[in-house]
Amino acid sequence: MLETAHIVSGPTGFAEKPLPALHAERFAPGLAPRSWIIRQSVARRSHLLVIETRRGTATMRGTTVAIQSPGLLWLPGDHEGTLEVEAGAQGYLISVSDDVLTRTVAGSAEALHLRRTIDRLVLREGAQLATTFAAITESCSTLVRELNTPGRGSATMTSTHVLLLCLHIWRSVISEEASDNAAQRGDGPRLVGNFLQMVELHYRDGWPIARYAAALGVTDDKLHAHCKREKGYSPRAIVHQRLIHEACMRLRQLDLPVEQIGYGLGFRDPGYFNRFFRKYQNASPGAYRRRARLDPSQHGPSYAAWP
Repeated sequence: MLETAHIVSGPTGFAEKPLPALHAERFAPGLAPRSWIIRQSVARRSHLLVIETRRGTATMRGTTVAIQSPGLLWLPGDHEGTLEVEAGAQGYLISVSDDVLTRTVAGSAEALHLRRTIDRLVLREGAQLATTFAAITESCSTLVRELNTPGRGSATMTSTHVLLLCLHIWRSVISEEASDNAAQRGDGPRLVGNFLQMVELHYRDGWPIARYAAALGVTDDKLHAHCKREKGYSPRAIVHQRLIHEACMRLRQLDLPVEQIGYGLGFRDPGYFNRFFRKYQNASPGAYRRRARLDPSQHGPSYAAWP
């Protein structure tokens, strides 16, 4: 007899109760196969099936994929279908909402890499998981335990292990060696594009250029060379231009004190914010604001001019 469960992400025609934003279960060896029917709704969910023993299958869009143990299958939030494991199989099924995934991944230095990975279907088996499978099952086990018997710090513990699972899946797909080889091939436009996206995420955080380079998997010198070649500016100049653009916009549009605008952009010393702003605008923040309000036609640096 086949044991079946529905995994639903929101109101559906099924009678089953929708799952919470994060769900983790361990399935032990049984006499009958098990299956899960995945249906998506507005609140999309991603699913991770980890098989420690025996085999499983995933049927999606009319195609069936076999999964050997040890193995894992990551289904992003736009996939529906049926997951099935043989009698005697054991492992884990993790279900996580897109909202939880986004909040968990966004704060990581590897956010761009992780987002690309979790937005795609990933199937890894055997030797492909040789160095990560034990850590993956440990994180799954921790999620099951924390969700079933929560304690102090459970929210932090669960979000940490969701992030660890995303990192392990990313590492299984793109090894450090592959990342280094891609960087050495001189993929300048993509590297600079990724850098600009990271600047958008972190320009207010005061990241040194070395941290951007490390997150992108390249050296400071390589990042500098590609930015100069593609945009004509150094990485530091690009970050500074983004800060100045934001500062000008806030000074024109917000009635906040200059010091508060500086704090909002990551400047803890109002004097340093004044010197930084004057260097690029030839005027103090206060003088710039007064001038802009007297002559609204002067809109300051255009965002289109930002690299």
